[in-house]
Amino acid sequence: MKTDPLGRGLSAILQDEEKASSKLIPIGRISPNKTQPRLKIDEKSIAELASSIKGKGLLQPIILRRKDKGYEIIAGERRFRAAVMAGLKEVPAIIKDVDEKEALEIALIENLQREDLNPLEIAIVYERFTEEFSYTHEELAHKMGVDRSSVSNFIRLLKLPQWIKDHVTEGKLTQGHARALLALKSEKEQKRFVDRVLKEGTSVRELERQTRKKNVQRISAFSSIEEDLQKVLQTKVNITFKRNKGKIIIEFYSKEDLERIAECISEN
Repeated sequence: MKTDPLGRGLSAILQDEEKASSKLIPIGRISPNKTQPRLKIDEKSIAELASSIKGKGLLQPIILRRKDKGYEIIAGERRFRAAVMAGLKEVPAIIKDVDEKEALEIALIENLQREDLNPLEIAIVYERFTEEFSYTHEELAHKMGVDRSSVSNFIRLLKLPQWIKDHVTEGKLTQGHARALLALKSEKEQKRFVDRVLKEGTSVRELERQTRKKNVQRISAFSSIEEDLQKVLQTKVNITFKRNKGKIIIEFYSKEDLERIAECISEN
């Protein structure tokens, strides 16, 4: 039997959306969802959608859930904002009886399918799943139909300095560029390479080559040990040594990841 990558019942909600009967809900009874996945909504695209709605109406219902004495948006934030801008008094909506976790799942999947969240928005939502709802990286990967490493790599992006994350959000740097920058040891080095990408249009592959070359230049006598540990533990390992003492720094990205590493160490 084929596994449902969106989780039992979740894909059915989305697939049946068009078939479900919608009802007209007054704009004044609807409130935005403060926890919705999208961090930045392009006002120009909202205006364009509003213009379309004025001419043709809102063709696709938004998804709501009951909250307090009104309704909260689960999915369709852009459509709702555009409807308000277009001057609509009420919008077609499908009401779902779901809890906080299910609402976030639907919002994420709806955005992934239709609006393409930027990498930082995906990373933040993935982290929320792990922290608020106690998903392991493995469980979340299964839920989203991706590899576990993909989930971990997205969440790792949140370790970058805010100014780099801003460049990713604005589309000046790709996720591939951001991942390559994680290999650099200092923010000063990251800034130098980011400036090069912005000025010269350096590709992801070239940036990866340049950062690897930079790391090779500072390889210590312990680099082979670092490499061996990284293969065994399947995570980034850094060894520092000075004045006959040193540190082994092992990175982990969730409680599940830490438990996995601890198990690897105990077995070896």
